[in-house]
Amino acid sequence: MIKITLLLGLLSTTSLMAAAIPLSYQELLPYVQTAPDQGETNTCWFMASTGAMELLLNKRDQIKNPAPFGKHDLAESFLIWQRDYKDRENPPKHFIEEVVRRFNHGEAIHNSVWPFKAFNSDGTTNMDVWKMHPDFRELPRLKVPQVKTQLLFARGRKYDTYVLTEEDVQKVKEALVATSSPVIINYNDDGYWHVILIVGYDDRLKGECYEIDQDECNELGSFYVRDSNGKRFEARAYNWFLIKANAAASIQLK
Repeated sequence: MIKITLLLGLLSTTSLMAAAIPLSYQELLPYVQTAPDQGETNTCWFMASTGAMELLLNKRDQIKNPAPFGKHDLAESFLIWQRDYKDRENPPKHFIEEVVRRFNHGEAIHNSVWPFKAFNSDGTTNMDVWKMHPDFRELPRLKVPQVKTQLLFARGRKYDTYVLTEEDVQKVKEALVATSSPVIINYNDDGYWHVILIVGYDDRLKGECYEIDQDECNELGSFYVRDSNGKRFEARAYNWFLIKANAAASIQLK
C-alpha cells in the first residue's frame, strides 16, 4: 500500500510539473553568445559545448546581448585539444556530454587569443581550425566553473531519425524550465550527425521546418536553437526536432 501511494504521488507530481510549465520559455535567450559560422569545418560538437559554457557564464554574470569578443566569448578550438575529464563517480552516458565536460579542468581560452576562422581569405574552408595552436601550452587561460550534464534521452544511433515522441519534446521543455540551462542535442542534419543547443521554446510559434517537408510541419510549437551558423538563435518547429533528433542532455553549472 505504501509503495502504491508513493507511486501515485510521484505520477501526480510529474503530471503537475508537465501542466505547470509555461507556454513559452525565453529566459536564456538574452545570454546566448553568437556562434561563429563553422562552414564546412565539421566542428559542431565543440561549437555547441563552448556555447553552453558561454551562455551559463553570461547568465551567471547577468551579461545580456553579449558582444563578439566580450567577457565570456571563448575559443572553440580549445576544446578540440583540451584533454577529457575523467569522472569515475558520474561518467557521461552519451557522447554529446563528453566534450563540454572538458571545461571541468577549470580552464578555457578567450576567443581574442585564439579566434575561430572557418574560411580562408579566398572563401575556401580553413581546416586549420583543427590544428593545435603552436603556443597552446603557453596561451593565457581563463578560469571557468565545472559543469554537470544530465542525459534526458538517447534513442538509437547518432544518425537515426523518426525515433522520438511527444514525451521527448516535453522532457526538453521541462529541463529548460527546471534548470534554467541549455540542452545539447544530436540530430541528423541532412545525412550527417550534428550537435547544437536548445535554448528555449514557444508553444505558440510556428518556426522553420528546416530540412523536413512542409506537410510534416503544419503545427504550432517551436524550439529556439543556437546552431553554429553565425546567428544567435532561431526558431525551429517541434516537428523538425521529432523527426531529426535522437539524443538530448541538460548542461548546468555545478
